[in-house]
Amino acid sequence: MRRLIGITALGLFAFTVFVYSQSSGTKNPLTGAWKVTEIADTNGSPITNPQPGLYIFTTQHYSFARINGTKPLPNYPSNDKATDAEKVTVFNSLYLNTGTYTVTGNMLRTKAMVAKSAFAIGGAGNQYEFTVNGNALVLTQKPSGAVIKLVRLE
Repeated sequence: MRRLIGITALGLFAFTVFVYSQSSGTKNPLTGAWKVTEIADTNGSPITNPQPGLYIFTTQHYSFARINGTKPLPNYPSNDKATDAEKVTVFNSLYLNTGTYTVTGNMLRTKAMVAKSAFAIGGAGNQYEFTVNGNALVLTQKPSGAVIKLVRLE
């Protein structure tokens, strides 16, 4: 009898763990780290070999960092030795934006907490339509239509 109770208790425990792990909801397809592979602005040709870019999504937060364009950042020994022109080039090349996000269907809405420019913090944030196909993510910014393609790193 004790053996039957022990086996029943163990079975009930295993069943509870299984049900709990399955009921945690649909896995967020954005969660992970993504490398930028293409940037297509509506005003020009797509950049198919962009400079480095990394997008990270956790459960509720995101971090976007990329170097825009096709040229690497200027090479200088330290920030205090950079010329004003080099600093402007770096500022104009970097896209930095991090904060919270929500997903409704295939719409991603971001709200910056930290950004390169103060105007990007607060306010309405940005909206993207997204598709995930395996390890590929496509973000289409609304309403501009700019498209960013990424591949999952983890």
